Amino acid sequence: MPARLPHPLRPSTARELWTRLTTLFPEFTEYHSVEDLEDSERDEAAILHSVMFPFTQFFGGRHTTFTEKRLSTLATLLNEAVALDDVLENAVSTCFLEDLHQIRGYKALAPHLNAVARRKTHA
Repeated sequence: MPARLPHPLRPSTARELWTRLTTLFPEFTEYHSVEDLEDSERDEAAILHSVMFPFTQFFGGRHTTFTEKRLSTLATLLNEAVALDDVLENAVSTCFLEDLHQIRGYKALAPHLNAVARRKTHA
């Protein structure tokens, strides 16, 4: 079977990542609003890490309230993110996956993660 290519709409900017996350989790805007995003864009500080860090805090506080469908959709995004060794992979791995045990979200999300993403939770 040929290797699966990453999703063609893989986020490459902070705004694209923020949009993907807020589409799935509209309540994430309570942690990282569009105004926060625009401020960081104005300051040229809008990087993928600046979106994933508050998302980790958000997810840690609410992961028990999410449906399996939402967790599965998030895992698809995360699995795609770690498929390539680039800045998105680094942001997702260092700001989210490496902290998944610490925020007590591993048990909820692990069944939906692929082997590569699960390995990155143990870094």
